[in-house]
Amino acid sequence: MINKKVIIVGGGVAGPALAIKLLELDWHVKIIEARKKNEMKEGLFMGISPNGLNILKDLINISDIYQDYAPGTLHFHNSKGKRIAELDTEYQLMDYGIRSVQIKRSTVSQLLHEKLDQLKNPILYDCRLNQIDDSKGKIKVSTSKGEFEGFDFLIAADGIHSKCRNILIPNSPKPIYTQLLSTGAIADIPNWHDESNAMKMVFGEQAFFAYATSNQGKVWWFNNFHLAAESVRFTLDSGLKQQIKSQMLELHKNDDPTILNILRATDDFFAYPIYEIPPIEKWYGDKFCLIGDAAHAISPHTGQGASLALEDASVLAKCLAKFGEHEHAFKIFQELRFHRVKKIISQARKVGKTKSRPNPLANFFRDFFLKKFIHLEKKKMDWVYSFDVNKLQIK
Repeated sequence: MINKKVIIVGGGVAGPALAIKLLELDWHVKIIEARKKNEMKEGLFMGISPNGLNILKDLINISDIYQDYAPGTLHFHNSKGKRIAELDTEYQLMDYGIRSVQIKRSTVSQLLHEKLDQLKNPILYDCRLNQIDDSKGKIKVSTSKGEFEGFDFLIAADGIHSKCRNILIPNSPKPIYTQLLSTGAIADIPNWHDESNAMKMVFGEQAFFAYATSNQGKVWWFNNFHLAAESVRFTLDSGLKQQIKSQMLELHKNDDPTILNILRATDDFFAYPIYEIPPIEKWYGDKFCLIGDAAHAISPHTGQGASLALEDASVLAKCLAKFGEHEHAFKIFQELRFHRVKKIISQARKVGKTKSRPNPLANFFRDFFLKKFIHLEKKKMDWVYSFDVNKLQIK
């Protein structure tokens, strides 16, 4: 597959990661992103586990992500602040060569974008997709910045609300609201004193709350709580923000007072509903392939979204490098990814249910058994964390 020309829609994680790999093959790659460049700095933070980090370090200088980060070790607490279990990531250094970490979303995309700049293949920002046309054998796209044509195929890496997916697979399942709202912020709290060796995961009486102290001394926190009606997605005005904050304060009024202190000290925060996509039967067509959240969005409860996106990029690049016909490469790619992704999504869904609508009896058994179950977590997650694309057999 020499001198192929591909357009990638989406500049989050999967798209730029794939672009870097394809540029290494001397392909012609164009990557467009609907957001403006300064908007790429927005957003919160995310966990990346060893399976994702080991791919990321082949794309960028991995040391750069540790300029601003929070620990990946997890300490689990009940509503009163009592530690009921812990999951240290120290063992991951020995087993996988790197340990899970919490980093800003913008850090990952920025480093990938800088690498593309170094490769003299910058992303075209503020370029919104309007239409896709393959009627003349090649892909042509109409965008807010004009038409681009002559592409052999298109890669859709434009997220869970994918415009590409809506156009290319119009009857595909639509995102489903999970009745969980996620909120969070990176807050600079005066006189904050707390250990920075773990993220505290608090199973509150009525909602879930997590917080950590970053290496810069700031508080990174997020909150998940049940909200039946789908609300915030695009905008968060001051009135709605105050309403959500009041609701969070009420939900956590009987929990560890640290949570209320963090919420009261936070002036600005993000809020977004959590979605899932029912399984999509086929992620590809003659001249396109979906990757990342566009193909298989996963709820954030196990911190695997970015890692799966990076896995997708590395596996698809390997398939495209091996096979001369891109549709066959797409077919093999989905065969290699489908069952692994499905299993990880199922795990995330189970974790999400523990955060939805707690009740006293369920809380009692969770607190009692979690410490025992957490010891099984290392074995249970080994098949996830040990993923190595270099050992992947593609036939």
